[in-house]
Amino acid sequence: MGRVQEEGRGPVHGFRLSTVSSSRPTETGTTHELTGLDLAMKLHYLKVVYIYSAETARDLTVMNVKAPLFPVFDQISWITGRLRRDESGRPYIKCNDCGTRLVESHCDLTVDEWLRVPDRSVDESLVYHQPVGPEMAFSPLIYIQMTRFSCGGLALGLSWAHIMGDPLSLSHVFNLWARASVGEKIHCPKTSELERVFQNPNSTDKKPDSIKPVDPVGDLWVAPSNRKMTTFSFNLTVNEIKSHFPATGENEFDILSGIIWKCIAKARGESAPVTITVIKSDPNGLKPRAVRNGQMISSVHVDFSVAEASLEEIVKSIRETNDERFGIDETVDDVSDFIVYGANLTFVDLSGVDFYEAKVMGKSPESVYCNVQGIGDGGAVVVMPGGVEEEERVVTVTLPDDEIEKVKCEMNMCGLITVLVANGE
Repeated sequence: MGRVQEEGRGPVHGFRLSTVSSSRPTETGTTHELTGLDLAMKLHYLKVVYIYSAETARDLTVMNVKAPLFPVFDQISWITGRLRRDESGRPYIKCNDCGTRLVESHCDLTVDEWLRVPDRSVDESLVYHQPVGPEMAFSPLIYIQMTRFSCGGLALGLSWAHIMGDPLSLSHVFNLWARASVGEKIHCPKTSELERVFQNPNSTDKKPDSIKPVDPVGDLWVAPSNRKMTTFSFNLTVNEIKSHFPATGENEFDILSGIIWKCIAKARGESAPVTITVIKSDPNGLKPRAVRNGQMISSVHVDFSVAEASLEEIVKSIRETNDERFGIDETVDDVSDFIVYGANLTFVDLSGVDFYEAKVMGKSPESVYCNVQGIGDGGAVVVMPGGVEEEERVVTVTLPDDEIEKVKCEMNMCGLITVLVANGE
């Protein structure tokens, strides 16, 4: 990874913390109630990094970053609140305007030097993250790390408690910040309770396969894990994905998921997963600009060997998913703890999220990275846009450490990560 590893103290340093909140107080006693789907996400956190060039961000000061947050938090003040529990033990958010932590740091590298590393999981070092707890009343739900590169470029890294909303929600909030930063008047309509409730699309009351109960964590919201998890990422194009599956009309995310599922099945052998979770944006698009957990969560179960099956057969099964949001909402109670990402091998489609609409001085980020903190032992694969060009994709894979090399070998043999292997990753 070049100079990223050679610096004795690490290339990112000089952390300084401050707090940003809304500019006007929320009415005393206001609360934000959490749905079952929200609570299913309580042990997960989103990590997103936006990197801007020196030309774009050189003149952005700390106050230039803070000031547009005020109107955003005025519109959605509950995301600056703090968690509490009611008499039954069910968490809720007290809208007390306690604010978001802003962390200032510096990087000894230029933006070009930083982006030279092909594995973008290095961007996680640009996100200041602390889990909720053990003192819930003092735990911010959002951290924003502002890292200045030596060339004048800027990285804005967000740690976002998933209990508030999904990646589309995070992107929406950050895009509001970008619009407010150029003086645009922003407006975010409140999400009604009806828009946070999901109808049961299935005729059965089958328990959802996409969540897994874990041992109680109390007030320190960290997902328990028995294995060390490791992350790597790589880039490819839609055409490269479809070259593995020439049939027309197939969704590139389904194809890519099928290829990677097959690679992981081969690497795991007898313990190969026959059930996976698929997470996508809500196809009905009820209110895509709301702050909520609204992404569609489905499970796929097969009764054949994925390692030996044809890609056509695997992709067909991935298409035949069942929306389990209603079941999750009904299953998660006030005090039990669950995980979603990594409960099974989990595939996450963020390719439709408009991360690159967060423009500064009229220019999109040079790079955006997104992953999930708190992934279970089943692992996860996150697919997101690789740039302004619609053809590019970034694939981020998080798996148990002892599986990584085997999976990379399988991916190399099928031609998926030839570039990564050539670079010695």
